Amino acid sequence: MKKIALTLAVFAAGYSAQAADATVAAPKPAYTVTTDFTYASEYVFRGQKQSNSTFQASAEVGYTNFYAGVWTNQPLRNEANEVDLYLGYSFPLQNDWKIDAGVTSYNYAEGTTLAGKSGLSTYETYVGLTGGSISGFTPSVYGYYDWKLDNYTLQASVGYSLPVKQIGTSLDFAVTYGYSANTGRYFTNKAPGSYWGAGVTVPYKLAPNATLTGGLQYAGNDEDTTAAGFGEHYKLYYTIGLTLGF
Repeated sequence: MKKIALTLAVFAAGYSAQAADATVAAPKPAYTVTTDFTYASEYVFRGQKQSNSTFQASAEVGYTNFYAGVWTNQPLRNEANEVDLYLGYSFPLQNDWKIDAGVTSYNYAEGTTLAGKSGLSTYETYVGLTGGSISGFTPSVYGYYDWKLDNYTLQASVGYSLPVKQIGTSLDFAVTYGYSANTGRYFTNKAPGSYWGAGVTVPYKLAPNATLTGGLQYAGNDEDTTAAGFGEHYKLYYTIGLTLGF
């Protein structure tokens, strides 16, 4: 799924919302449709800034354990946009754990150069283990491989949700650490690099199928990004989003 660094925060929000709901949950439908509309003060992906203030919209359809969706980044300034398509399958294990696997296609209409290799699109496969709560913590670990850029990424995340029942919400914390590098088979101009992030989101349910979420995120990396025109190793940014489910 798109931007796994944020997935843990979303997962924690859903977990806390369920825990705070005293009513008996309705049977889960065979299919689901989820849309999300988010404003982000900056677009940061795997520890690196991609654009300034932006509008991000997504839609996902799920059927049993399959899911497919589209995610877009539309900067509010004159910067390159991005449209990603993904398809995946979550294989359920015991105690709410899951094996998640799929493929994501990254598409850049303006022909943005990626990691020194030009092209309008690239695609990446992924597999991960995610799910069950351990003493309130929700861990996740993922591996990615970009077949066009010959780049692999390993990423681990942990989330924790603190209910705030007085106002019907929660504080959902998430921390992430990742390592990304190319294999050297096709090109060697990208040195290995680590990135990390931490954030807190506050979801508030407006209606049974509508949730308003605000978040504050911190991200950093140990790579020299000056050549990309940003030159920033550490970023603090915020998001405001509305999620609708059908």
